[in-house]
Amino acid sequence: MSTSGKPYILLVDDTEANLRVLGPLLRAEDWAVAAATNGAQALELITRRRPDLILLDVMMPEMDGFEVCRRLRLDPATRNLPVLFITALTDEENIVRSFREGGQDYITKPFLHAELVARVRTHLALREATLHAEAQAADLARLNADKDRFFSIIAHDLRSPLAGLLGLSEAMATNLPDFSHADVVEATTEMAKSARNLYQLLENLLEWSQLHTGRMECRLEKIELHNLLAELAELFNPSAQQKKIGLHLETAPTAAWGDRRMAHVVFRNLLSNAIKFSPVGGKVTLRSLSRDGRAVVEVADTGEGMAPAILTNLFARDVRPVSKPGTAGERGTGLGLVLCRELLERMAGTITARSTPGQGSIFTVSLPPAPRPGNA
Repeated sequence: MSTSGKPYILLVDDTEANLRVLGPLLRAEDWAVAAATNGAQALELITRRRPDLILLDVMMPEMDGFEVCRRLRLDPATRNLPVLFITALTDEENIVRSFREGGQDYITKPFLHAELVARVRTHLALREATLHAEAQAADLARLNADKDRFFSIIAHDLRSPLAGLLGLSEAMATNLPDFSHADVVEATTEMAKSARNLYQLLENLLEWSQLHTGRMECRLEKIELHNLLAELAELFNPSAQQKKIGLHLETAPTAAWGDRRMAHVVFRNLLSNAIKFSPVGGKVTLRSLSRDGRAVVEVADTGEGMAPAILTNLFARDVRPVSKPGTAGERGTGLGLVLCRELLERMAGTITARSTPGQGSIFTVSLPPAPRPGNA
């Protein structure tokens, strides 16, 4: 229906007297009404605002109602607009033509007020049902695409590291006497790394699944971003130390308005990626600040950076997520960044990235500020 909440009807009739009768009759039903006195004017009005229903006179000079309807049906943007012809022509040939030209119904002149209102109401209800069905079909198509991507990620990205983990564990289980102490240390280190990466991938998949099935509720509250970043820095410090990466906090007291769990998932993914794509001896910096009235977090690394072609689709929902190994061979699905963007959308937040190949990347998250006391 119309953005105003009221059904919007366009009357097209070259007789002013008819418009003076029809307009008040329809407005009395609390419907929004506009009028055109010729076919060209009607087509112009339709380009400006799509009506929910068109009441179209057949017999008009220059461009009759049949021609107006024909042009509407040729345009994909107006092809499905419901048209009810109003005509004094009651012979079979013209009635059949009204349907052939694309009309949903016809009303003969002189018309009965109650009948016209009833027919309009019926076709508006059909229009609303059609739009609802189309929206459901679009949602179903999106869910099917999400399901296909979900299974693709499981089949491709999880299978490979899991196979490596199984291979190493089976080799140790059957040939442990042949392993030196150094071999055991190397193998168990690789197994731990694979298990940790698989755990994070599964976490992202489960959170993404919960988000898309409506099981992740957004609970808005005040989030002290500097405290949240400090917690995450402590959590990821062992991973950073393994790669001799310096983890730096440059945080100012900054309060955002969002869901703490969702924010935790976002910054966890960004920090994990920053460590993953930074070389041994690199540097990762977490910043929180206020900018342009928003609460902002920056996650900067000194890693390998990204080419412009990769940046273009980094957060895209409709393409396969970008995925590549980290500097120490860490695996990922690329789903984390898509998840970050979708979670931030729920909190009225945004995420952007800028990067220079060979010099590193900076991811910037912007969230609404927390309301001041008394303004919540």
